[in-house]
Amino acid sequence: MQLPSQATSLGFRRCQTIPHPQNPTFYGRNDVLQAISAAFEEQTLRPASVAIWGTGGIGKTHIALEFAHRLWSSGEYTILWIASETTAEVAKSFNDAAKGLELEGYAASNTPDKNRYLVLQWLQHTGDREAVIQNWPTVGNGRILVTCRSIFVAEADTIARSIEVPVFTVPKTAQMIHRILNKRSAPWSQLERDATNRLSSKLGGLALAIDIVAKQIKLSQRFKSVAEYVPYYEQNQEATMKRPKRGGGDPWYPRDLHNLWQPAFDNLSEDAAELMGILCFLGPEAIPSFEEATNILLESALIGINYATGIIAVHRLIQQSYFLQMTAENRLKSFHSVLVLLRTHFPSQESDGAHHFYTKWDLCDCLHQHVLAFRDRCKTPKSDGALPTDEPSFIDLIRDDACSRLADQLARYMIETQQFLQAEAALRSVLGDVDDSSLLAATIQRSLLGLYERTGRSVKACAAAEIEFKIMEQHGILEGNTLANAHSNVGYAMVSANRALEGLKHLDAAIAMAKSHPEPECYQGYNIDRFLRNRGRCKQQMKQFDDALLDFDEAEYFQDKMHGPNSHYHGEYAATFPQPPH
Repeated sequence: MQLPSQATSLGFRRCQTIPHPQNPTFYGRNDVLQAISAAFEEQTLRPASVAIWGTGGIGKTHIALEFAHRLWSSGEYTILWIASETTAEVAKSFNDAAKGLELEGYAASNTPDKNRYLVLQWLQHTGDREAVIQNWPTVGNGRILVTCRSIFVAEADTIARSIEVPVFTVPKTAQMIHRILNKRSAPWSQLERDATNRLSSKLGGLALAIDIVAKQIKLSQRFKSVAEYVPYYEQNQEATMKRPKRGGGDPWYPRDLHNLWQPAFDNLSEDAAELMGILCFLGPEAIPSFEEATNILLESALIGINYATGIIAVHRLIQQSYFLQMTAENRLKSFHSVLVLLRTHFPSQESDGAHHFYTKWDLCDCLHQHVLAFRDRCKTPKSDGALPTDEPSFIDLIRDDACSRLADQLARYMIETQQFLQAEAALRSVLGDVDDSSLLAATIQRSLLGLYERTGRSVKACAAAEIEFKIMEQHGILEGNTLANAHSNVGYAMVSANRALEGLKHLDAAIAMAKSHPEPECYQGYNIDRFLRNRGRCKQQMKQFDDALLDFDEAEYFQDKMHGPNSHYHGEYAATFPQPPH
């Protein structure tokens, strides 16, 4: 789009080649339009230039159209629009510009190159860095606004300023949905508002997705509300990426989401395609950077990267679109790669030898969103078809064992960081995937026990502990720290539920198992300090205060051995029984 300020002196007539009329439903981009105007005004050199960039479907074309129409309405003399996704579009755009400007030497029979050189004032709209360089005017007046997907193009040496187009926030997305549905002034129920916010969060603020989905709801006879549409969206992701057949075409942006990024997908190298497959199973943000293939995805504008932190981000709808077009073989390969990555790096109580996650909260915080995204992706309808049904043992291993253990580790971390509702939902989801009598089910019950204890639900904690212990007995686990822990868990849960006499038997058993081994094995192989602390609380509840003090003192002795002096466990002792021993 070229906007010469001295068009009359150059011999041009007033002319614009804007390809579409002004969009009456244009919404919510005044901040970007103001930033474009300010960026042009602050430049002294001509031609002034600004690039707006962002992922496909974010609304760059709509912003450029709105900017052009506003300038035209304000009296701008010449506006040239150069579409350049294909060679044919470039040729037609230059032909239209030369014809509209009535340039001397123009003829319908001219070659595209001749018409290109006839057009002295123009703007390149492209995703191709080389096309920008080859077609950039070296002299002249005016302003050039470029729209592109890649930051590499936006920050080319020929472009003075670049502006990233942000995604819509969830509230803005909800307002845009309301606007398209003509519900702005109509009262909405709380159910409908909640459903709209839920849908908005899934669309990731992508303007094209918002437009497609809102029009599907508006034009469908099947859905009477957003609340009715949301379950359909969650179960039919591929269908929801296409524009509704009813209601006519969209002159401003006729493309569907399912083919928006396909050209970029088709041109990925083998390594880049493998990396993109892995990214489909992770959370959309805060992805640790990979050395290989990253530049190809950046140049294809499929991902973004924060160079200060090395963190990758990918739009969730690009993830979804790529996942839907992957072959079953490639989905399985990516699935297994992500599983190995997450199981290897997410802290484990068993493998790390740590009793608490608080020492590794930073790592847990980085990975937990990816664990949740991985589980959600595995449960989507399309992933069922992606995994080979002729290998049920492999699927059982991956889903029922590996995924569930990963989710259980995540839930323990969320319990420690007091994300109780999310942790309980994750654990209950895991229980739906596993055999109720399996050792994995016992592990999950142990995590639920901790959750219920933290939230003061003693009766439920006691029930979870008893289920865990029963499973241990069924599997013949009759010795070792695992069984001792199960005894201690049941005993302490019973104390919390005011069943101290029953709990004492279990706590005695746990301590006896630990003390059957000499030092240091009794405290290196067993959590004897915790067993003693729990029995001290039990005896305290039974008003056997002298015996309780003896257990607390012995727990202090082992705490020094295991954790050193002045650990946070010593604080637990003081809070439990603040008076010094008599």
